[in-house]
Amino acid sequence: MAERWSVDRVLAAAPDSQVQVDGRKLATPGPWSNLGSSDALVWGECRGSGRTPYQVMIDTRKPDYRCSCPSRKVPCKHAIGLLVLWAQGQISETGEVTGFAAEHARRRTSAEPAAAAPAERTEAQMAAAARRTRQRLERIGDGMLELERWLGDQITAGLATLTDRRLELVAARMVDAQAPAVANRLRDLPQQILPGPQREERLLEELSLLHLLAGAWRGRDRLSAELRATLDARVGLTVDKESVLATPGVRDHWVVFGLHDLAGDRINTRRVWIRGQHTGRYALVLIFSPGNSFDTTLYPGLVFVADLHFYPARPALRALIGQSYDEAPRVPPLPPVLTDLAGARAGYAAALAQDPWLDLWPVAVRGRILRAEDAWVLRDHSGAGIELLGEDAELWSLYAHTLGREAGVSGEWSPDGLRPLGVTAIPAEDTEEAAP
Repeated sequence: MAERWSVDRVLAAAPDSQVQVDGRKLATPGPWSNLGSSDALVWGECRGSGRTPYQVMIDTRKPDYRCSCPSRKVPCKHAIGLLVLWAQGQISETGEVTGFAAEHARRRTSAEPAAAAPAERTEAQMAAAARRTRQRLERIGDGMLELERWLGDQITAGLATLTDRRLELVAARMVDAQAPAVANRLRDLPQQILPGPQREERLLEELSLLHLLAGAWRGRDRLSAELRATLDARVGLTVDKESVLATPGVRDHWVVFGLHDLAGDRINTRRVWIRGQHTGRYALVLIFSPGNSFDTTLYPGLVFVADLHFYPARPALRALIGQSYDEAPRVPPLPPVLTDLAGARAGYAAALAQDPWLDLWPVAVRGRILRAEDAWVLRDHSGAGIELLGEDAELWSLYAHTLGREAGVSGEWSPDGLRPLGVTAIPAEDTEEAAP
């Protein structure tokens, strides 16, 4: 029997807050008929505005969402409503797939291709792969030299002459040079550096980091293996999953403390932040999806025991999940070790010393969420503060949970501020108000 999801996990699968709200409204037996579940499959028919009820079937193991409604959101509100019913134990286990779900399951099984065993690569194939790698490194090198010259021209001409069109042209050249991460960094500049009194300063910082990247590439062969791996990642050279999973794993009780979804032109990305209960180590797992549906195996609050394999870089942060274990995790999860804002800044500075292009760093800070004029801030016991990033509604929700009291805030630290992803309550006896 498949593990039954929690309601929080179901809501984490919704593509947006509106689907969460609408799905909650449908999580009552009234509009549903022909409900059932068997192992990983859950199904039911939901009465809508038309004469024919919508047929909904979900494979919770993949997960895979199917609904006959016209919504383009995946999962739709009907799938979320059905899953909430199932999570609350209101759908019984039938033991067999019945009704319309049986035909869906049969077609899905017949359409799935058989898994093919990985083929051994011949010496000729390995030599061809090495040749392609050398050619790509040469193209990147040529592109980095052009980037250095272009950056020099911008300083000579003045930053006021830099336009989105010029950024797009040089980004396209970086794509030709097979340095996609550099192209993305250039294309993101207009969105990251908004008009304001510090625009030129932030723009100069970003261009300086690109200049540092281009200069580091010239000396790539003299770098340590870890720093070379960091440089390769910042340019856009990828490491295949098999190589990462072949490295020694770090086994721990891992807790998921936050998710952040990013919409792309063709591929959407979910950042999953994880913390080790014993090691205290942070990890970042990336999930990619061509649509609005993400794998919901990892959700906030989940504690699991597994080996994490880290990508080669310094500091090592991005990871893949390897072997999982049935060992029962510690419940409830241990709270994070909290620091003040000075400690968080020092941690980020130490990470930047290893990777100057690091945009995000996981932190757990102790402080108060407050509204200051037209911005949200986190203020610690010293009076220091940092701007909070995120949608206004989300920050109001966090404030409603804390009401200005001290709390542990876990999230993403960046040059622009702190994006909170989770809040941990602090016992009353440990707060400043309880101090004599």
